[in-house]
Amino acid sequence: MESSMNEQFESFEEVMSRLQQIMKMHYPGKDSGLTASQLFILRLLMHSEQAKASDIARASGLSPGAVTQVCDELVKEGLVQRTRSQDDRRVVHIQITDEGRAVFQKIRQTRSDKIKLILTRLGDHDAKEFVRIIGRVVDIVELEMDGQR
Repeated sequence: MESSMNEQFESFEEVMSRLQQIMKMHYPGKDSGLTASQLFILRLLMHSEQAKASDIARASGLSPGAVTQVCDELVKEGLVQRTRSQDDRRVVHIQITDEGRAVFQKIRQTRSDKIKLILTRLGDHDAKEFVRIIGRVVDIVELEMDGQR
């Protein structure tokens, strides 16, 4: 049993290493010049009307200073904008711009096309099983993370 688990771990580690290398080489934001952090923030802002830097920091795991720096870069690129709250001038809201939406949608479409190709090549049964198993892995990891808090 122990030997089998070690073999599974070794196989898993090898596959994950190869997957990480492939993902670096074919990172969805690579052609647009966006970093993973920039793409994460754009994705977050696509799903919310606006967010404060502290909200983004909490959701991304980045420090508030790092969020500010990444947002500064996105503002320079015209992909997000900052506006002061009408209720409290100390609060700054970050929103995605129309250009930011267009850039994100283009990246998302490219990634979607690649994933659909992979799932098609897996076949219907294996694709469903793959998605089911990945979902279980995410659930387990989330439970573990919640238990550590």
